[in-house]
Amino acid sequence: MSQIFRRPLADCDLIDAYRYYAWNASLQVADRFIGQVEATLTRLVQMPGMGVPYQPCEPLFDSFRYVSVGRFRSYLIFYRPIPNGIEVFRVLHGARDLDGILAGELGIEADEELDG
Repeated sequence: MSQIFRRPLADCDLIDAYRYYAWNASLQVADRFIGQVEATLTRLVQMPGMGVPYQPCEPLFDSFRYVSVGRFRSYLIFYRPIPNGIEVFRVLHGARDLDGILAGELGIEADEELDG
C-alpha cells in the first residue's frame, strides 16, 4: 500500500495556512482547506505522476513535482514520487519565493545556485 510521507515543514505549512484561513475567513473555510489538501494527497498517492514537473534551473529539483490544492488553487503541494508512495516537501502559496524556499529545503543557496 502506498503511503504519504510528510516532511515536518509541510506540516508547518498546513498549520500556517489553516491559521490564516481561520483568522481571515472562518473555521469552516480553514477546515475545507485541510479537506482539499487531504483529498489532493489521496489522489497523488494513487497517481504520483499526475503532478507537473517542477523545472527551475537547479538540477536538484529534477524529481520534484507539484499540484494545486483542489479549490484552493493558489496553494501548491511540492512532492516527489518514491518507491512506496510520495514524499511531501512543502505546501506553499504560489506567490511566495518558491525557488528560494525549496532551495533552503535541499540545503543549497538559492542566490548562488539558481541564478547561474
